[in-house]
Amino acid sequence: MFSYPPSPFRTKNFVSTSYPTNPTKSPMMADQKPLPLSEESTDDILYFARAGETDDLLSTLKSIVTDSATLFSSEAEVLFAAKDEYSGNNAVHMAAGNGHLETIKHILSFLPKPVSGTAPPHPLIAHKNTAGNTPLHWAALNGHVKIVEVLVLTANADPTVTNDAGHDPVYEAELNEKMDVVEWILGNCGGVEEGVGVKQERETSGESSVQEGIEKLDLYKGDSREETSS
Repeated sequence: MFSYPPSPFRTKNFVSTSYPTNPTKSPMMADQKPLPLSEESTDDILYFARAGETDDLLSTLKSIVTDSATLFSSEAEVLFAAKDEYSGNNAVHMAAGNGHLETIKHILSFLPKPVSGTAPPHPLIAHKNTAGNTPLHWAALNGHVKIVEVLVLTANADPTVTNDAGHDPVYEAELNEKMDVVEWILGNCGGVEEGVGVKQERETSGESSVQEGIEKLDLYKGDSREETSS
């Protein structure tokens, strides 16, 4: 497996879009536990993110934060708590996997902006579902290159992280023939020369069986794994 050197992900001088953030909000820690959120609210948030119904998503988040009966002080806290019980998917997974760029931009507006290009991503962006996939994996394997760009350049999403099958976003994109995503990541992310798993798959199994073990995704219910015979 290719060993990625500790280098910044950004290798070119990009002018990335700046989204409004609230500087008074404290960044969430990676090991921070989410506050309790009702099943109904969780379902609403994930559905609106999956469907790209941004206005409904924003109004739901606002109503929860402004409700004096809840413990949430920011939309970021609500989003952090909203995860599918079974798949572990969050709102960023849903919006990224279904190609809803504007929804992603609004979600990012609630998060503290990374202090540098090498700062770790917010826990909401780095979150892995039960199959080990981050939102960047989902955006990549579904070919949503603009969302891949925003997650990497604006939110510091890690293009070298692997899921439970040992696949990084480039590998997932190549398996699903999303070559624009492959080309963008390889051309713009430092240290990424080939998707993790691609070379090994070719050497051990041959080109005819590269598709074996591809993760099949249901973007509503979450992840399910099935193998296809070669």
